[in-house]
Amino acid sequence: MAETKTKRFNDMTVGTEWKCILLFALPLMLGQLLQQLYSTVDGIVVGNYVSSGALAAVGNCASMVMVFLAFSNGLSNGSGIIISQYFGAGRHRDMRTAAANVLLLMGVLGVVMTAVSVFGARFLTKDVLGIDDAAIQREAETYLRIYGVGLIFNFLYNGVAATLRAVGDSKALLLFLFVSTVVNTVLDLLFVCVFRLGVAGAAWATVISQVACVIVSFIYMFRHYPVFRFTDPRELRFDSEKIRLCLKLGVPTMLQQLTVSCGHVVLQRLINSFGAVTMAAVTVGMRVDHYSAIPMMGMMISMSSFAGQNTGAGRYDRVKRGLVSAIIMGFITVIVICVLLYAFAAPLASLFGVEGETLSQAVEYLRFIAFAFPVFALYIPFNGLFQGCGEPLAAAAVSLVALSVRVILAYVLVLVFHQDYHAIFTPYLWGWLASLVVAVAHFATGKWKTKAVVQRDPEAVIE
Repeated sequence: MAETKTKRFNDMTVGTEWKCILLFALPLMLGQLLQQLYSTVDGIVVGNYVSSGALAAVGNCASMVMVFLAFSNGLSNGSGIIISQYFGAGRHRDMRTAAANVLLLMGVLGVVMTAVSVFGARFLTKDVLGIDDAAIQREAETYLRIYGVGLIFNFLYNGVAATLRAVGDSKALLLFLFVSTVVNTVLDLLFVCVFRLGVAGAAWATVISQVACVIVSFIYMFRHYPVFRFTDPRELRFDSEKIRLCLKLGVPTMLQQLTVSCGHVVLQRLINSFGAVTMAAVTVGMRVDHYSAIPMMGMMISMSSFAGQNTGAGRYDRVKRGLVSAIIMGFITVIVICVLLYAFAAPLASLFGVEGETLSQAVEYLRFIAFAFPVFALYIPFNGLFQGCGEPLAAAAVSLVALSVRVILAYVLVLVFHQDYHAIFTPYLWGWLASLVVAVAHFATGKWKTKAVVQRDPEAVIE
């Protein structure tokens, strides 16, 4: 089948490295901002118009939701590297087949995760998260069961997003997330503030916004990328070689994010042991501090696609220069954000309708994170490079180090040294420092240069 040329491909194997990364990262950052606004609106609306207990319930679900999204984001991001390397190698027919298999994988896994969330909500909230407060547990169970209905749409969207990121189109993702955020915000206000549906209303608003997002994303991809129009049903079938490559890079990335997410679940159990005040305070703190991560998450994803394309093209010199650029740009931006976060911690936390001891603990959390977060900014671009070059296990190892130090130290401080809620967030700094050391050491070995999974077609011309 002849493949239609398109000018929308963004070839990052040529041009100034920092410009390629920054221009690709900016829409991703704005998209990350919209995603955070998405969850922040839920928290603000629930905290102000329902109760602090409902806010704690939604916050508890956030750690469980992260587990589901680890499957979705991890598999799509890892599999997308295959598409980006095929693109960099100029092998567009293989790129098309790989994209079809990514979408198929995401659809199948999405159905499974939807079933787990819908039918396992009680077990997950009561037994896994260990929520003892009966009222909070019921609210959390309701939220998680309804949220699960929309997981299949989230998985399908991430399949499209991974495909578009691989060919350098990050602006489209901003459009999709804008649509989703607007729908979610309007429905949040309608369902919770007007119809008084409580946490169920917030959950249904999320589900409907995810449906809107996936519809818009498929329409866009089919209209603007003829190469990804799978008009023949026979094209949407599993290809054993492509599935093998998708799983080779997708599963380690998925396990990396899953491990991190499960670590948050373990930490959430420790948080819950301090009672409703700390539960609500940490929920507020996490909602706000995630904004600090936006620049670096954008740089990491951009670095992954940049490294993927240049690895496919055999341009490791560009990969190294791109890494330095990503670290410098991200670090400077994070410093500015952290200064503002420290200065405005109290008014930011108060947006969620908390006060008294809950507000005080939330402010302490945010000010410590503002102090520690620049270390995170130094190590996370390495993960993008390792993923893009076809070495997801290295990225997983770096993340596992951060998580292990954080979780083990938190439990030791509480169970052995009997520290108070401060033990929840102080280990973050030590976890990030350990990961930085591991990431730099592995980069210095140069093994990431030998992990490409595809080779460039010498006669290919990038379309």
